[in-house]
Amino acid sequence: MIKIYDFDALVKNDYADIKKHLKSSGIIIYPTETSYGIGANAFDNSAVEKIFALKGRDTAKPLSLLVKDLNMLLNIAVVNRREEDIISKFWPGPLTILFKSKKVSEKYLFAAGSEFIGARVSPHPFALDLFNEIDFPITSTSANISGKDNISDFNELNEKFLKPLSLAKKDLGINILAVDCKELAGGSSTIIKIVKKNAEIIREGDNNIKKRLVCSIKNKEYS
Repeated sequence: MIKIYDFDALVKNDYADIKKHLKSSGIIIYPTETSYGIGANAFDNSAVEKIFALKGRDTAKPLSLLVKDLNMLLNIAVVNRREEDIISKFWPGPLTILFKSKKVSEKYLFAAGSEFIGARVSPHPFALDLFNEIDFPITSTSANISGKDNISDFNELNEKFLKPLSLAKKDLGINILAVDCKELAGGSSTIIKIVKKNAEIIREGDNNIKKRLVCSIKNKEYS
């Protein structure tokens, strides 16, 4: 079953319902500052398993996360001084940083056994309001079939992802709450890993963050 909310009409009770849904191994499709994401309680392996199935994604590939803030991140990852500096300048925003895991890889499916966790803080109002309700990170992988383009328009999302899911995946018994925020900015986040004094670009997103990072490093802000 797929239930669609209009983002502009969301009220506090709706966020409470979404919280309850997530805590019951539910899946959400939600807007971010770039494209639509597919989310679950990152600590709920049963829910995360559903996301791999819905996307047709290899379970050996980790899922990145949205966190509320640095404090939530520190529960699962080690954050060094240079990473804190970058966080203070680029979060919230479309920058995913790979942090050394605090051994959650052995426990949680989203990490897929990796020693690193990719995380970011989203500035989108939906994410900000949701994190006023929940106290756990959510997955932030794109709401699409694995390998396909990210989707930023909800009408396209409905046609290419939600409607096919309601037919092909109905036997999985997965309930999905989707938040319609019309058309988003599009693109994807930049992914980096801090190696010594440099920011290694793992994936260049559709934004100017790489240029800003390079300027910051040249100015020795992270030395």
